[in-house]
Amino acid sequence: MKKIVKLLIICLLITGCGTKYETIDSNKAMTIINEDSNTVIIDVRSSEEFNEGHIKNAINIPLDEIKDINYNKETNIIVYCATGVRSSEAAKELSSLGYTKIYNLDGGLLNWGFELED
Repeated sequence: MKKIVKLLIICLLITGCGTKYETIDSNKAMTIINEDSNTVIIDVRSSEEFNEGHIKNAINIPLDEIKDINYNKETNIIVYCATGVRSSEAAKELSSLGYTKIYNLDGGLLNWGFELED
């Protein structure tokens, strides 16, 4: 019995204690966007970075403000930044807030294979 408890504790630690989001590539992101017009695309970079170019229809909510969003908890939310580091943090925060359909763009804009808006 002790071995099972230890194994469960290790599994929880490895999986981030319930943090749930999916890291996706740009093709999967486009599929989600095209299949659900209510998908929210959040750029967690600074406003200066956002103004230099961003994904079409994205909104700018810097990482330090991500905890203030208020959407339906089951809305598809794609988060991204320049490289995927800040958006990973945003995805973890959104998960802790109870959002259930969170997608982190792997590699951020560096790996975005589509046109950007100014």
